[in-house]
Amino acid sequence: MELPSNASSDSRSQGASTRGKEAFASYPSPNPGAMGLAAQGSYPAMNTGWQPTHQAANETADIAAAIWRYRWAVLIPTILGLVAGFLAFVKTPETYQSATRLMFESDRPAVMDTMTGDVLGGVPSIDILRSQLFSDIVLAKTFADENMRPFRDRFENNPNLFAGLANGALEFETDLQGVRGASSIVANMTFEHTDPELCEAAIRAFSSSFQQFFADRHKSSRSELMSLISVATDQLQPKLTELEERYREFRTNAPLVWDQNGAAINPHRERQLYLTERRSELFEHLRQKSIELTAIQSIADEAEDPIVGLSIIGQLIGKTFEVPGKAVFNQNVREGDEELAQIKLDQQLVPLMIERHKFAAEFGEQHPTVKALDAELTMMKSELKRLVKEQSERLVELMEQNKVEGVDPAKRAMEAVSVILTASNAEVQLLRQQISEIDAQVNAEKSEAVKLAKFEQDNTALLREIDRNRELINQLEEQMARVELTEEEGGLRLTELRAPTRAYRVGPNMLLMLGIGLGVGLLLGCGLALLLEKNANTFRDPEEIVTAVGAPILTHVPFFKGRVRHKKGDKSNPFEHLDPHLAVVHAPSSVASESIRSCRTSVLFEMAGISGGKIIQVTSPLPGDGKSTIAGNLACSIAQSGKRTLIIDCDLRRPQVTDNFAMADQLGLVDVLNGKCEHIDAAHDTPLSTLKMMPSGPIPANPAEALTLPEMSELLDVLREEYDYIILDTPPLLVVTDPSITASMTDGVVMALKVRRKSRPNAKEAASILANVGAKLLGVVINASDEGSNNDGYKGYGYYRYGRHTNRYYRKTADNGAKAGQRRSPVVVSGRGPAARSARPIAVPPATAPSIEREGSDV
Repeated sequence: MELPSNASSDSRSQGASTRGKEAFASYPSPNPGAMGLAAQGSYPAMNTGWQPTHQAANETADIAAAIWRYRWAVLIPTILGLVAGFLAFVKTPETYQSATRLMFESDRPAVMDTMTGDVLGGVPSIDILRSQLFSDIVLAKTFADENMRPFRDRFENNPNLFAGLANGALEFETDLQGVRGASSIVANMTFEHTDPELCEAAIRAFSSSFQQFFADRHKSSRSELMSLISVATDQLQPKLTELEERYREFRTNAPLVWDQNGAAINPHRERQLYLTERRSELFEHLRQKSIELTAIQSIADEAEDPIVGLSIIGQLIGKTFEVPGKAVFNQNVREGDEELAQIKLDQQLVPLMIERHKFAAEFGEQHPTVKALDAELTMMKSELKRLVKEQSERLVELMEQNKVEGVDPAKRAMEAVSVILTASNAEVQLLRQQISEIDAQVNAEKSEAVKLAKFEQDNTALLREIDRNRELINQLEEQMARVELTEEEGGLRLTELRAPTRAYRVGPNMLLMLGIGLGVGLLLGCGLALLLEKNANTFRDPEEIVTAVGAPILTHVPFFKGRVRHKKGDKSNPFEHLDPHLAVVHAPSSVASESIRSCRTSVLFEMAGISGGKIIQVTSPLPGDGKSTIAGNLACSIAQSGKRTLIIDCDLRRPQVTDNFAMADQLGLVDVLNGKCEHIDAAHDTPLSTLKMMPSGPIPANPAEALTLPEMSELLDVLREEYDYIILDTPPLLVVTDPSITASMTDGVVMALKVRRKSRPNAKEAASILANVGAKLLGVVINASDEGSNNDGYKGYGYYRYGRHTNRYYRKTADNGAKAGQRRSPVVVSGRGPAARSARPIAVPPATAPSIEREGSDV
């Protein structure tokens, strides 16, 4: 539903663009409250087929919908593309083609070289054959062919000009792509040009020249290759001989030795390695002897009886010592003595001391194992002293019992121990001297080995050079064998399977050119349609509106302009003076009326949740959105529900609701604010018994200031006590500041929106203005949702500021020179003054007259 066409502002906005009803089907509000529930199913005609959509499906659907909306933008480039394709077909000269069929055969089967991995034999690949066909040799032979003689003057006897033409006109392809190593392949050769005679002559000349090229190549290839291989072999063989002679001389003079395998050996390095190994052995022997000497010295110092000490040292070094002149003991007595046997067993603990010295020499004095052995040895020494003492006492006892005259055994034992110590020291010193001498020899051999390193490097370089030249000669000999094999087997042959055909027409192709033009046109058209869709900056589905304004959609109102029905006979239609756009009274059973009643239900449920909520403001972002018609229909619908309703035309610039109810000459809001009448006098009856109408009154010169007067807020406070609901029709939000002033005095705001170009930023800005003044946006009413035409720009009552329209923005009436072309003088609204406001009583509305039967009750 949109504003009536008889309004001055709306008459210029009849062409405003809207979307079709398919794009704005009613859907459940995101608000889970009463308003959202009331909005569900409010528009049956629009609800059919609605389902939640998924993002991927939406994107595809949006692109298809955009192309369909701007199908004219797709159709025009498509038609132009077809026309361009047809013109290209007409302007393109006719082309002809001549063709022949060639077969390439090889006598050598394709084999894989196991050493190099190359394919030997067979037919070369099609790329190699094509390169040979377009070579300078074949092109020169073709231009010199007898078939090309009539056309040489055309190319100024210049083969390069003909080669440039052939590169674009000659095609050489095989039926099988990527063929390599086959024994035979078949290829097609075609020549295309606008001159049919040139096509036939060129294809014959190319076929003959290509066959001659392979014949000549077959004859000269073997001799050329053999010559090249012979030259290379002749150059390499003397060089190899020279290198071998140099190497023999090098081996004769070099101070190196060679093993049985011919590997060079540095003798000084070998001697160095042997001495190093010998030194390691001597050092290990020295370490063992040093430990043994330390143990012998320790035993000699600690043993009280030299004979016992000599016995222990003998066990340590693995020898048995007999003291000359010693008394002979009764062996049976010693063996049978249990105490001596026990002492002998205890003496076996002595090797712990030897083990300790070994660990100390190897790991150091602070090693945990050495410390543990020290503790054991300390204890062992005390025990050893005890054992030695007991043994000595026992031996003395035995010697006394079996005493034999002779040399003192203790003295001889001491001499033996001294000799052992002297021998051990001498052996250790000898080992140290040998190690020192070996170190000197190692250093000397190392210096000599470094001097011979250069000879080793020279030997390696000569051997590498000899091997490389020998390998090159072997490869040349293998290549020579391959060339001889190629000559024996005959090489590659070219046969013409089909003679060159007569030239036949191949172009231009009208279907191909029309198809290309059609495709290019479609692509350009779709791109243009998507660009226009992006530039439209409008809403395409209800979810976008809810997201943009932050409020639910109350209903979708279809376009409606009914007829005023005149009763036949004596009966009169009580609504015949009301505007035809008031659908709820003129066509109560229409879809538009049902949508208005759905909006009424949602608004009343929402207002029920507001304490004292009675005043509802109806506004819109821009003129032409149908806010006055929505306000009038909503007021009539609320009144039909039995509520005492008052509609006030607060649009003091272009009072459309006043015209809709035919009350342009009645007292109105401006008169009440100026104190010329009471509000009861300005609230006029309507054909609906429960609906009162307060027109705007005379158009003031200061409409915005009039709404800011204290009288306005006081008036609304008085009217709250007298009516159930009050509907305020206000100007558009983006045009003037009037609706922002009244929004702070109301309990809720209903925004009427007609979807058209640039409606997305307009709706966002309007919602932002309401949020800034603290107004509660109840929801959005989508007006004229099924109107199919769209207008990309609004030229009438659009984005303007009233400052530059004030002088000509006034309503003309019959009493003020409408027919004479004069406007009436502006009325300045200043209010009654403080005294008059305080003395004004609250008027009680008169008794309600008998109601006229309501048409179109609630569903």
